[in-house]
Amino acid sequence: MGDQQRPHQRTHGVRLCGSVHVIAAAETLVEATSNLEPNEKSADRFQRQAEAVVTAQEAFLDACRKDLAYTTRWYQIRRRRTERRFLREQAAR
Repeated sequence: MGDQQRPHQRTHGVRLCGSVHVIAAAETLVEATSNLEPNEKSADRFQRQAEAVVTAQEAFLDACRKDLAYTTRWYQIRRRRTERRFLREQAAR
């Protein structure tokens, strides 16, 4: 592929602020992407590589969503109220 960075360099941003689960999912995604060979002659092998990338991408996005708390739990209500109040104050300035 055109991007010649080492796999650990591709995940610096995730390593900086991600949780262990997100970092692991990012590393899996980078590995799957690195293994994808666009000039693969075998259609079956290319299909398996592409499916591995899609699966890794879905796992990474799910880990990010969980880590960012997109699924609201009962104990997050106070945090959401505080967040909304802060945003209203910022908009009023």
